[in-house]
Amino acid sequence: MRKEHVAELRAGIFTIITLICLSIALFILGSQKGYFRPHVTLKARFLHVYGLQKGVPVRFMGVTVGQVRNIILPEESPCNEIEVVMQVDKAVQKNILTDSVATIKWLSYVTGDSYVEISSKDCTGHIIKDGDTIKGAEPMDYTSAIENGTIAIKSIARFFNKLDEGKFAETLISVSLSLNESITQFRESTGLLNALIYDVRGRLLMDNLITASDSFNEIIAKVAEGEGTLGALIADPELYDNMKSLLGGAERSRILRNVIRKSIEKGKTNTTQ
Repeated sequence: MRKEHVAELRAGIFTIITLICLSIALFILGSQKGYFRPHVTLKARFLHVYGLQKGVPVRFMGVTVGQVRNIILPEESPCNEIEVVMQVDKAVQKNILTDSVATIKWLSYVTGDSYVEISSKDCTGHIIKDGDTIKGAEPMDYTSAIENGTIAIKSIARFFNKLDEGKFAETLISVSLSLNESITQFRESTGLLNALIYDVRGRLLMDNLITASDSFNEIIAKVAEGEGTLGALIADPELYDNMKSLLGGAERSRILRNVIRKSIEKGKTNTTQ
């Protein structure tokens, strides 16, 4: 065999081996990316995608089931929503319902790597079809949150700067001196409230008022329970009716006679004893 034929044979073998290795690599890569698996297309719309890019993962309940294939900007008006086209494995189609929600989340807040999370909470919808559009939920704007946090940190820094400058201490001392002065003036004053608190006769007057209040409460309680004349008058309806008749009615003379008769009988009984 001539040398040129041997060289051609070696080149052919090398080419075949290279093609085989390349095919295996493409097959493995395609299997990992899901290029050779059947899939369905889903769409979701967002007002802001926060740096979402093509090729990022799509997860369902935390499991990677596809990837973002395209991000379409609104054509008619910039105020319209952005359409995100997702490619999802057909095997999980039965698990994704029409009431599912797509949310943009972050793999890392430092690098800004994001992904799309699909979740079904209510589970009341129907199984999605190829090309269906599901609801897109707006994620938290971490940029605004960081800006607000920065403002809060600056405010705290200004507060501690005032502490370092002594202004806060001066204000606190001023308030304390004013409070002490007010208390001193109150103690040295000759008003009614001062006398009731600090004077001996004032305290005695307060004690008498408290005792009188307690006695009045006891009287009210006894009247409510029907004790005494006033309590009996309030608690006994018959006695009330008799008093009403006595003070003005047709039976006044009869009741008076009964009262007089009972008084005479009671007097005789006392005399006999």
